[in-house]
Amino acid sequence: RFHLRLKSRSCATKGVKAMAGLTEEMKQLAGFRRGVPLQNNHRGATLENSEYLATKENVQPVELENLKRVFKWLDTKKDDRICWQELSEALVKLGCKTPKDQIELWIWEVDDDLDQMVGWDEFLTMYQRCISDGTGFEPRNLFNLVQFLMYDKEFHGKISVEQTLQIIYVRHGRSNLDDEITEIFGQQQKGSDGQELKISFSQYLARANARLSKLRWQDKKVTNPAKK
Repeated sequence: RFHLRLKSRSCATKGVKAMAGLTEEMKQLAGFRRGVPLQNNHRGATLENSEYLATKENVQPVELENLKRVFKWLDTKKDDRICWQELSEALVKLGCKTPKDQIELWIWEVDDDLDQMVGWDEFLTMYQRCISDGTGFEPRNLFNLVQFLMYDKEFHGKISVEQTLQIIYVRHGRSNLDDEITEIFGQQQKGSDGQELKISFSQYLARANARLSKLRWQDKKVTNPAKK
């Protein structure tokens, strides 16, 4: 079924790749501005990886559209900023009640202007940093919530393989599609009733954290000081 979807979307996909996320509107967003001296470049989590991020940070149009949708949904006060109460309400709706101090930590991790809230520029920059991070050490607490909500288009609190396909495809390509789906849903992608498996945010988060731990420890060798 998915192969048929890919064929029907082939022309649109070529257009997405050609644009590479760089529409005129997107070029004006804070996270996409170029020609900024490294010491003033807030895109990178560290000064050292700012230049590296510049080549990998481009968000595809479909991702930007979904980021705007999620930001708007989270921003229940409609003041163009997201506070801890708004995140708390969203987490409760997802069946994942979280203590205030933890949510405040999530905000602190991405709060570049230290106003204890997340504005749109910070929201976009957070996403760019995380999709560009190959180390696993970029803070991902807020990112995990946002990514889940990007998949959950109707905000029902559960996601299926079908709902994730478009974003995974434009972000990772066809060659990595199956691996990405397996990372999110596991090998068994059908329920006991034969219907497509749906997972909650808590289940998604458990898999995301397990994947993160694996990423952080890959290719790391522990040496025994006694054997010097």
